[in-house]
Amino acid sequence: MADRDWDITIWRRANDLLQQAERIHRNFLRAAAGADVLSSRRGPTWQPPINVVETEESLWVISAVPGVAADSMEVHLEGRDLVIAGNRPLPKCCEDGELKIWELPLGRFERRLRLGGSENISVGETSLRDGILIIELKKRS
Repeated sequence: MADRDWDITIWRRANDLLQQAERIHRNFLRAAAGADVLSSRRGPTWQPPINVVETEESLWVISAVPGVAADSMEVHLEGRDLVIAGNRPLPKCCEDGELKIWELPLGRFERRLRLGGSENISVGETSLRDGILIIELKKRS
């Protein structure tokens, strides 16, 4: 592997770790402030991470939403924004326990992605498998 490739790999990994640390920090601050993380009546409490891949015909949005059932989330367009929203509840086995370590965000989530470009876009096929949500956004000319 060339030195330049190694540098790029290290910087990408560092960026991923920084984003993860920021998400954990936001979740910690919400817990410390006494936010009710399991209430779906409040605004979103976390944002799922995404990857976006562009082909000539489509944009593919891949989002990690482990523990979220397909019927407890929605995907739609609001103007030029793709909106992924839903709820990840605390598993039934843990409802009577005391939360000791909190790294997995729970409760209502929402992720908005501003779609650039001049193409008309529509939501195509969506699938959820093993906690990975895949959304096809079809480009129309």
